[in-house]
Amino acid sequence: MVLSTLLLAAEVVVEEAPKNPILPVLNELFWGAICFFGLWALMKFWLMKPIVATMQERAAKVRDDLDQAERAERELESAIDQYGAGLASAKAEAGRSIEDARAQADAYRATKLAAAEAQVAALRSAAADEVVAAKADAMTQLRGSVADIAVQAASAVVQKPLDAAAEMQVIEDYVNRAGSQS
Repeated sequence: MVLSTLLLAAEVVVEEAPKNPILPVLNELFWGAICFFGLWALMKFWLMKPIVATMQERAAKVRDDLDQAERAERELESAIDQYGAGLASAKAEAGRSIEDARAQADAYRATKLAAAEAQVAALRSAAADEVVAAKADAMTQLRGSVADIAVQAASAVVQKPLDAAAEMQVIEDYVNRAGSQS
């Protein structure tokens, strides 16, 4: 009996045409259209305005941020240019300072060198004067000594004492002639 019931149920199932699950039914189409148009109206008149406004605000904020970034980049480039110009002027000023210091050092060295040369010249002149004075003094002493030696030698040769004061003029004339030749 169970078998016969199963066979009967199988015949009933075979007689009905199977439904296609992909094709919609008429009442599903109706309610789908009502929901679609209801959601469309809700989106168009209430929900889309804040979304569009938010998108526009966001786009404006992005544009402002990009403008600020470009301004900041231009300011940075300007600051870099100013820094480079300041660095170049500092280098030029340092070069001028070095040249000024070098010129001052050269002038100082020249004045000190001139002063030293003048001092050396004065010392040489003084030394030369001392040499001349010492030479004259030595010549005077030498004349006196030579005159005494000559008088003693002449008295030894003559074998008689000679007057040194009388012979001194002759000896001094001879020494002066000999001294002027050398």
